[in-house]
Amino acid sequence: MFILAGLTALAAGCGAAEATDAGAAPGELEQALGACTHSVTTNTYVGADYWGTLVFKNTGTVAIANPQVSIDVPSGVTCDDDQPGWTHTQSGRTCTFTRTSALTVAVNASHTFYYSTNSNTSFTAANVKVQSDSCGTTPPTGPGLTANQKKVAEALTSIWENDTPTLNYAYAENIQDGRGYTNGRAGFCTGTGDAIQVVQCYRALRTEANGNRLAKYWSALTVINNRFLSTGQNQASTAELDAVGNWTADWAASFNTAATKADFKQCQDQVSDALYYTPIMNEATRWGFTQALTKAALYDAAINHGESGVNAIIRSANTALGNSGQVAPVIGYNGITENAWLQKFLEKRRDVLASDSTWVEAVDRVAAYEKQRRVGNWSLGTALRNDVRARDCWGTSYPASGYTVRLINPDGTWSTPSSSTYACQ
Repeated sequence: MFILAGLTALAAGCGAAEATDAGAAPGELEQALGACTHSVTTNTYVGADYWGTLVFKNTGTVAIANPQVSIDVPSGVTCDDDQPGWTHTQSGRTCTFTRTSALTVAVNASHTFYYSTNSNTSFTAANVKVQSDSCGTTPPTGPGLTANQKKVAEALTSIWENDTPTLNYAYAENIQDGRGYTNGRAGFCTGTGDAIQVVQCYRALRTEANGNRLAKYWSALTVINNRFLSTGQNQASTAELDAVGNWTADWAASFNTAATKADFKQCQDQVSDALYYTPIMNEATRWGFTQALTKAALYDAAINHGESGVNAIIRSANTALGNSGQVAPVIGYNGITENAWLQKFLEKRRDVLASDSTWVEAVDRVAAYEKQRRVGNWSLGTALRNDVRARDCWGTSYPASGYTVRLINPDGTWSTPSSSTYACQ
């Protein structure tokens, strides 16, 4: 779930894709982007309309998040008129288009990309490349979390999102926070550009005739998403969805129905990893963070605030510690330790939540990470409880969020304690 509207575009960094012959048959246009193999199935530019169309399909094994598309146009031709959600630069004949908001192309899904130029002569774009930070020809530059550490991190975030460490794929509710319906394991919202990506993935795996209860909402979701993209503002209205059917019931049934459960779960997992987990682990590597606790805190912030929001908090923490130039890695810069950095990051995030009239009620989620910092559970190798509130760590001015206390084991299993004592140590 986003607090700030949308996600900023990811920088291209998955290694050079192989150049292709744009005039080849569509089925032959496969490019190796590590695990994110794709094929270009349509490549046209109609001069009379000043309009180009590219369709590429994700034929790999992982979702492609926030793709960067580059094409070569004929000499003397200039790319212009960015479409919603895209911006571009041009160097010589090469036009490079990057995302200004979130987009995920699920496994086996296709995406239609439009562009325009000043040319009234038809042509076929050459050297078409699609790249993404969510995949690449080289592995990530640093480790993320181990399988068990990721389970613990996801279980903690699930408490804040759904009051249970068990990921709630069936959850759907309008919590009246100005972001439409909030849904699923990561709080995907209909008004912030991420729920539509889950549905896009699901449509690629299953048609309405084959049991996809959410397919009928596609046109309504697109209308809402276009408003989100064109205004840059979160969309509170669910009117278009409500005119089609019972969104919350259909979302829940998509997971609770045995025949569709696996596909629906797969799409939520793919989009969550592509939008939140993979990008924030890359950020952790960039800034020099090595501890699982820091990465878990960053992951939760990414789910809660979106990529642009968590990056703003990172910059704020850096500045507060004397790194106003945003030198990376920050750990070791002028003696900054990971312990000192995480403390400042959590304080800055606490302040962001506390200053928001809607999200002040969620401020206790930050205290859980502060408690683990104080007790030194850096590897998440010790069982932990969320029996801590912001007021326990930083004073009595913060409201209690009221999360149910859970005990999470190092392997991600959990239980509900019979009693608990609130404290920040």
